[in-house]
Amino acid sequence: MKLNWTSYAAIPAAILICSTAGSAPAAAQDARSESAIQLGQVAALAGEWQVQERPSLRIVFEPTAGGSVIIERWMVGQRMHSLTVYHLDGERLVATHYCPQGNQPRLAATATGSAGISFAFVDATDLDPDESFQHDLSFSWNAGGTVSRAETYWGPDGPEEETVMTLARAPD
Repeated sequence: MKLNWTSYAAIPAAILICSTAGSAPAAAQDARSESAIQLGQVAALAGEWQVQERPSLRIVFEPTAGGSVIIERWMVGQRMHSLTVYHLDGERLVATHYCPQGNQPRLAATATGSAGISFAFVDATDLDPDESFQHDLSFSWNAGGTVSRAETYWGPDGPEEETVMTLARAPD
């Protein structure tokens, strides 16, 4: 059975309900609630997106592990280019990017608002001193249903230029 992106609408609600169950202190409860909302924002991207600036690139968001993990796959034709995995880690939302260079930067959500969500670098595994790596990532929801995905890589000499891509939902 093929599910379209609207089939996943219940996932953010279920995450929020599960994350707020129990008797945690109010501050921890609020942090988990915000993180669950952030994960829900990423989960709402479920489905296939076309990158307006690079027509050969498609980005696919897919929930797994009962909706507790969202996988972002970059596809060039039928070949996977890279992968980012989003999940809750205690009171924060984290993203681990699996880069074609072979390093794996981890980022944590730092801010959220009605217009978007931002992530900042925490640490990385298998990072060589001369490699660039994803340092900042953000999503902004635009009028008309598009999403802006911005990322900044850092190299040995510091920050590189920010790349912004406009994602439009692929037709069914």
